[in-house]
Amino acid sequence: MDKKYHINVSQEDIENSKYCLICGDPARVPRISTLLKDSEEISFNREFRVHLGYLKDQPIVVSSMGIGCPSTAIGIEEFGQIGVHTIIRVGTSGILSRKVKIGDIVSGTGAIRDEGTSRQYIDYAYPAVANVDVVLALRQAAHNLNLSSRFHEGIIHSKDAFYAETPSLIPDPTIKSRWDSWIKGGALVTEMESSTIFVICQIRGWRAGGIMAAIGDVEAGELIVDHTKGQKEAIEVAIEATKILL
Repeated sequence: MDKKYHINVSQEDIENSKYCLICGDPARVPRISTLLKDSEEISFNREFRVHLGYLKDQPIVVSSMGIGCPSTAIGIEEFGQIGVHTIIRVGTSGILSRKVKIGDIVSGTGAIRDEGTSRQYIDYAYPAVANVDVVLALRQAAHNLNLSSRFHEGIIHSKDAFYAETPSLIPDPTIKSRWDSWIKGGALVTEMESSTIFVICQIRGWRAGGIMAAIGDVEAGELIVDHTKGQKEAIEVAIEATKILL
């Protein structure tokens, strides 16, 4: 079978896996796949580092996607083309809501489409919503792992420009008011991929969700407070949720 151009794997390479855990950072891939049985690297092309392992004797793919929506869109499209139908993003985020603390984990039920990639697919009136099966599995997973007190679910914000989180760096004075509106509207955190993942998966008929560790505080002006906190828990919740979905 032909390997897909960007991810450099075929359906045969992933053993007809239907499940893919994705992240931005290639270095996070082995931290996720180590929780799978007999995991191994099967490809590392561009930003797409791909591992394959097993849960309940079922093949599970773990892949990095790089930073942002464009490369993520390419990755999930190609994995979908070779049979993947369930995608869980395991990522990081910056706090918008005072309900969320550094090291907490957040499941996005829907995302503000403040990015450009998903608009290439469909008008902004179309919602970016996570799949209910994945949302409920992530919630149950957090409960199973005794993480309910640090777990949040709700609307999140997706963007293209990381440093737009610092309005003082942006010449457009309206940007600050837009950030204020996301906060007042109850958005929990901001990140850079979920809205495109949700939109594409809705259009294609796949299931998607996301669990993000809160490592920065946008309102406090600290884009990265502690990048180590919450990531282990987010990974564990994603693995547990995959077991539930299986």
